[in-house]
Amino acid sequence: MKKKTFIVLFLTVHVLFITLQIDKQSKMVKLSYAKQKKEQTFKVLLNEKQQLINQLHTLRNKQSIKAYAQNHLKMKSLKIKQVQRIPAHGKHS
Repeated sequence: MKKKTFIVLFLTVHVLFITLQIDKQSKMVKLSYAKQKKEQTFKVLLNEKQQLINQLHTLRNKQSIKAYAQNHLKMKSLKIKQVQRIPAHGKHS
């Protein structure tokens, strides 16, 4: 009788360990997949950040600002001689 109990207990423990090992492996696969997905998203966001930084530097460039003003806003370059000073109201000079 003790031998049967030992065999049943032995098999039950082994089945339990096998089940736990399969569960562990399944969780590892799921976590690995989630990690890969997050790493891929991170790479995409890093690339987008770099593109936005490049775009910002381009837009801050004085030549780019001047070209935008002339082409899109239809502004023209002025010479200093064309600028006139307008006196402020209420102040005596």
